[in-house]
Amino acid sequence: MKRYHFIYEELRRTKEELLNRIQMAEQNSPILLYIKAELDDVERALAKIEAGDFGRCEMSGELLPDGLLGMVPTARTEEDLKLMEAYLRKPLYS
Repeated sequence: MKRYHFIYEELRRTKEELLNRIQMAEQNSPILLYIKAELDDVERALAKIEAGDFGRCEMSGELLPDGLLGMVPTARTEEDLKLMEAYLRKPLYS
């Protein structure tokens, strides 16, 4: 976990912010579904760091690029990264 300490702390802060947003949101708000989905992703990433599984593709088991994990710590698979790249002007990693 020491290797990803900065990412872990950032995810913990993000989790707190999302929980606060959920408490403040109206229960019928359409954005609430997105906030809860993001919270699920953050909690999954935190659990992976705590279990020592963070940074591996959930499908292939291959290591994901560290630089990318700093930018998108909730990325789960290589396919996630490919889908994100489709919307960016430059590749996320080389």
